[in-house]
Amino acid sequence: MLHPPSLEPGDSVRVVSPAGPVTPELLQPGLDRLQSWGLEPVLDDALYDRHPPGYLAGDDETRIEALQRALDRPDLAAVVFSRGGYGTMRLLEALDLEGLRRHPKWLVGFSDLTALHLYVAGSENIATLHGPVVKSLRLHEEDSASSEALRRALFGERTSDFTLEGLDTVRAGTARGPLLGGNLTLLVQMLSTPFCPDLGGTILVVEEVGEEDYRLDRLWTALRLSETTNGLAGIVLGEFRDGAGAYLDDAAIDSLVRRLAEAFDCPVAAGLPVGHGARNVALPMGPTAELEAGAGRLQLQCDAAQPA
Repeated sequence: MLHPPSLEPGDSVRVVSPAGPVTPELLQPGLDRLQSWGLEPVLDDALYDRHPPGYLAGDDETRIEALQRALDRPDLAAVVFSRGGYGTMRLLEALDLEGLRRHPKWLVGFSDLTALHLYVAGSENIATLHGPVVKSLRLHEEDSASSEALRRALFGERTSDFTLEGLDTVRAGTARGPLLGGNLTLLVQMLSTPFCPDLGGTILVVEEVGEEDYRLDRLWTALRLSETTNGLAGIVLGEFRDGAGAYLDDAAIDSLVRRLAEAFDCPVAAGLPVGHGARNVALPMGPTAELEAGAGRLQLQCDAAQPA
C-alpha cells in the first residue's frame, strides 16, 4: 500500500468537481475552513461548470481533464473534491494513475467518490481518505468534530493505532484486513466493473442516504449474492439516513439495515460516525484495520507520514 505524505501548513490542495455541479456560495465555507488550517486551495478552472441536462459538473472530457491535471501535478499535497452527486464512475476508464503513483497525494471525499476509493485504494493500492467533501464541511461549522478529524488525518496527527470505540455489536467476532467501502449504492454499482477489487478479506464500511426500505433490502441482497464479496472479513455500518418508505419509517431503518448486514457470514458492528449527516469522520481507505465487533472497536492503521 502506497501512503501519500502528510500535509504541512502552506501546502496546496486542488479542488475539483468530478461528479455533480456546485455553486460558489456552497463551497465558500469549506474553502475558508481549509485556509484556516494553513492550506492553499487551488480551484480548478472548470470547478463550477454545469453540463446539460444539469446533473454533471461539465461534460465528461472536461471533468476527466480536470481530475487528470490534479492527479498529475507534483506540487499538490491533496485533492479535496467539491461534492459528490453522480458522475465519477464515468471517468474511471479514462484515468491514468501513473502521475499519482509518482507523486502520491491524498484524494478526499465520500458518497459518489466511493468509485475512486474502490479503484485507487482497492485496485491500485494507493491509500485514499474517505471523508468530507468541501461542500459538506459547512455542516461542521457548529459541530467541528468531523472537520477536526479530517484536519488531523491530513496532517498526520493521529496515532498509528487510531481507534474508534463505542460501536454497537451486530454480529460478534474479530476481523483484520484492508478497510474499503463507502456508499452502498456505489458499492453495488461498482461490483461488476473492472475497477472494483475482490472484496474478500476486506473490512467494508457502508453508509447510505435516500434509499427507502425495500430498495435498501435489494442493495444489501445484491451485495451479499455477489461473488466479489465472498470471504468478506467484516462490515462496519455508518449512518443510514432518509430511508423511510411505504413500509417502514425512519426510526425502523437502522434495525432493517442491521438485520440485512447480519446475514453476512462475518463480524458486523454499527454506529460508525460516517455518512451524509453532520458526522463524517475521515477514514483511510486501503490500509489494514482491525475490527473487534463484540467489543465495539475499530482500530485503523494511520502511520502514513511518508510514502511506502
